[in-house]
Amino acid sequence: MANTFAVSRSHLIYGVCLPLAVLVGYLLASPLESSSIAVVVLVLSVLSIPILMRWHHPLLIISWNAVISPAFLPGNPYLWSIMAGLSLFFSLLNRSLGHNLNFFRASSVSKSLIFFGIVVLATASLTGGIGVRALGAASFGGKKYFYIFAAIAGYFALASQNIPRNRAGLYVSLFFLAGLTSLVNYLAIYGGRIFSFIPSFFPVDVDAGMAAAGPNLMGMEVFRMMGFAPAAIGIICFLLARYGVQGLFELRKPWRSGLFFLGITASLYAGFRSNMALFAGAFFILFYLEGLFRTRYFLIIMLVGALTGAALLPNLHKLPLSVQRSLSFLPINVDPLARESAEGSTVWRVEMWKDLIPQVPRYLIKGKGYSLSPDELFMVMESSMRGYARSSDEFELAGDYHNGPLSLIIPFGIGGVIGFCWFLIAAVKVLHQNYRFGDSSLRQINTFLFAYFVVRICFFLFVFGSTFSDLFIFTGLVGLSVSLNGGVCRPSNQLSEAVSE
Repeated sequence: MANTFAVSRSHLIYGVCLPLAVLVGYLLASPLESSSIAVVVLVLSVLSIPILMRWHHPLLIISWNAVISPAFLPGNPYLWSIMAGLSLFFSLLNRSLGHNLNFFRASSVSKSLIFFGIVVLATASLTGGIGVRALGAASFGGKKYFYIFAAIAGYFALASQNIPRNRAGLYVSLFFLAGLTSLVNYLAIYGGRIFSFIPSFFPVDVDAGMAAAGPNLMGMEVFRMMGFAPAAIGIICFLLARYGVQGLFELRKPWRSGLFFLGITASLYAGFRSNMALFAGAFFILFYLEGLFRTRYFLIIMLVGALTGAALLPNLHKLPLSVQRSLSFLPINVDPLARESAEGSTVWRVEMWKDLIPQVPRYLIKGKGYSLSPDELFMVMESSMRGYARSSDEFELAGDYHNGPLSLIIPFGIGGVIGFCWFLIAAVKVLHQNYRFGDSSLRQINTFLFAYFVVRICFFLFVFGSTFSDLFIFTGLVGLSVSLNGGVCRPSNQLSEAVSE
């Protein structure tokens, strides 16, 4: 009788893990080599599959607003775009195994995104394809297509699963507070060599780096801490979503108003005038929806605003130039350097828009797409450096128009406009129904999501917008709402219930 060789499970684990640990340890001896990074990432990816299969939906929510961009991946994509694809893949896998997942809970939103995705794909195929230069392609532009498709995939992944009602506040908090990751890169700038690994995962704020290097670097005077902007947006959205305007000024919770003003201050140091308009719009729409205009809170807001202005205006010239730049849209006296920096940004954008508007009829039927020849881009950059071309020509050629409607109609034509507008209208209807008929425990969150989405639309249309970089904001908000409410809410027997379309 032949002897059977029995191997226990623990021996199998040791037999696999120990050689693997030795290999990874050997590779980490030279961690900056591309081969070492590739093998370590591959090993970690394989080991993380069980975690992703179980927790891909919460991880997608956490990463959606996180400012994390792994440098070892081709093209340095943001983490949310990677997680969107992985989460959709595991959702489809679970669906095939019999799990009850519905990707069309808000059918109008789903259909509009599919239509828009088809328009984008057709435009890409007709205008040079999806070329990713980082993967060896002969053209640029593929990364922008990638972000659009990732935003669409992320919506379906978000909407396919319910967020437990008792964890709604936690998930919403993580969704917005992930923006605080934009502050991690300052450790690499100011923390010394011990944090030199940070740029491999977090994009470094170039302006803060110049500020750390000293004044007058490259002739620049207005140093803007741009990494503060995503963090400020995350803090303010978290506070308004969880507590609303009324909850901000609750006397028993002074930390809320203190954190709110800290977020406003951080945004001022970023130097973006548009962020002030974004925060003001979200604040006052939420103020209106909460019905606070006829209450004492209106007087409190007016009093706080008057006192802040009285304390700020006489000392405005003492504030950093980035703060003065953020406030330069107001009819107040600011430093000429701050005003010149702000007005210069506006001037070159307006000049670019004047050149682009006559081109709209040319791309009305077949959009321009994002495909771009590297030789053409090189020539424009050289011409700009030598003074033969305007600085805006480089942005115009790359498709970064700094204008929402132009960034939609020129790349994708009238078909893209129809698909995108269809999506926005459908999403607003879904968010409005969830705001009106959603569960009372989600009332504050649903109110904020509806208000913030409307503000974001206005911001995209009239202030600053970019289709490929803003679409994930819109799909993330509506996807989160569908996931929170279990679909689209409708009135039933005078009770608020969530049912799928």
